Amino acid sequence: MEEKLYLEAEKKANLFNIYFMGIMAIISIIAFILNEIGVFNLNKSIVRISLSCVIVFFLIPVLAYLIGEKALKKNNILENKHFKWFIITSAFFSMLILCVALSFQAVLVLVFPTLMAAQYKNQKLMTIIIFIASMLIIILSVYGAYLFGIYDANLLKPLTEEEASIFENRVNILKTNRGWIILLHYVIPRMLIVAAIDYIGLAIAKRNTFMVNEQIILSKQVQDEILARSSMQNGVIMHLADIIESRDLETGEHIKRTKEYVSILVNEMKKKDKYKDVLTDKVSEIIINAAPLHDIGKIAVSDLILCKKGKLTDEEFEKMKIHTVKGGEIIDNILNDLGDKEFLEVAYDIAISHHEKWNGLGYPYGLKEENIPLSGRIMAIADVYDALTSERCYKKAMPPLEAVDIILKDSGTHFDPSIVEVFNNVKDKFISIASSKE
Repeated sequence: MEEKLYLEAEKKANLFNIYFMGIMAIISIIAFILNEIGVFNLNKSIVRISLSCVIVFFLIPVLAYLIGEKALKKNNILENKHFKWFIITSAFFSMLILCVALSFQAVLVLVFPTLMAAQYKNQKLMTIIIFIASMLIIILSVYGAYLFGIYDANLLKPLTEEEASIFENRVNILKTNRGWIILLHYVIPRMLIVAAIDYIGLAIAKRNTFMVNEQIILSKQVQDEILARSSMQNGVIMHLADIIESRDLETGEHIKRTKEYVSILVNEMKKKDKYKDVLTDKVSEIIINAAPLHDIGKIAVSDLILCKKGKLTDEEFEKMKIHTVKGGEIIDNILNDLGDKEFLEVAYDIAISHHEKWNGLGYPYGLKEENIPLSGRIMAIADVYDALTSERCYKKAMPPLEAVDIILKDSGTHFDPSIVEVFNNVKDKFISIASSKE
C-alpha cells in the first residue's frame, strides 16, 4: 500500500513537470519569435542559438513521455524511478543555457529546477544534488554570461560595445579585479537567494512527503477497518452456516460445496465480455462470500419437513418453499447491523431468488429470465448440481456426469442459457468436487 501511494504521487509529479516543460518550450518559442520580429531588442544570433537549444532540452522529456506512454503503450514511463532525474537534468541544462545566454533577463529561471524537484518525495540525496547543481549553475551562468552571452555593460567599462564583443577583451577584463566584483556582487547574492529558495523547496518536499505519509496511515486504518468488518461478516456467515449444519449435516456440507461451485462459475464468467463489466473483483467476491447464506432460511423450516425420509406432500413442500422468503428476512433483520449495504443486497438476492427459474415457473415470486438477479441465477446452478450429486435422506446421489447432462438439458428452462454455457466450460471442475464426496 505504501509503495503504491508513493508511486502514484511520483507519477503525478512527473506528469506535472512534463506539462511544465511543455509550457516552457512554448514560452521559449514565443520569445524566439518576438525577438525575431523586433519586439525584444536582444542579440539575435545569441538568442537563436540559445533558445533553439533550450527548446530541444525542454521537449526531450515531453517527447519521451508522448512516445513511450501515448504512442508505444508498452510501458508506463511515469512509473520509471529514473524518469524524474531525466526531467530535472533536462531542466538544469535548459536553465543553464538560458542564464549563460540571457544573463539578467533569465535570472529567475534558476529556481525552476528546485521547485520541480520539490514535487517529489523528500530524499536527502536529491536535496544535496539539487543544491550543489544550483550553486554550480549560478557560477557557470554568471561567468558564462559575462564571457559568451548578453553581458552587463557596466562590467565591461571602459570598453566600447565593439571592443566588448571581442572574447579576448572580456577575458582580459576578467583578469583584473572585475572577477572579484562579479563574485561579490553577482555570484554570492544569487547563491544566497537560490539557497533560500532551495530551503523553501525542501520544506515543500517535506510537506508533500508528510501528506503522503498521513494518507498512507489513513489508508491503512481504513483497510484495517474493512478487514475487521469483513472478518466479522464472514464470521457471522460461518456461524449461521454452523447453525444449519447442526440441524442437517448434509445441508452444512452442501453450503461449503456450493460456495466452491459459485466461485468457479463467477471466475469463469468474468472472462466473458458480457460479464466483465458487471462482475468486478469486488462484486465477484461479494457473490462468493454471500453464497453460504442461500439456505439460511431453512432455520425456519420444521425438522419434520427438513429431515423427512421420503417425498414431501404438497402442503409440506409449500412450507419448505418459504425458506427463500425467510432467508431474505433473516438477512435483513440480523445482518443489517454489519452496515455493508452492497453485501446485504447480494445476500438477500441469493437467498430469495435461487429457486427462481429462467422460464418463470420457479418460486417464491415466479420471476423470469433476467428479472431474476444475476447472483440468484448463478446460485441456482450451483445449488441444483450439488443437490443432484448428493445423497439425502429421501434419495441417493446421482453420478456427477449424469447431473451435468441434466443442467445442460435444462438450459433455457430452469437455468440462464449463458451461465449454462459457462458451466459447460468448467464442468470438469464440478465433477471433480462432486466425485471427491464418494
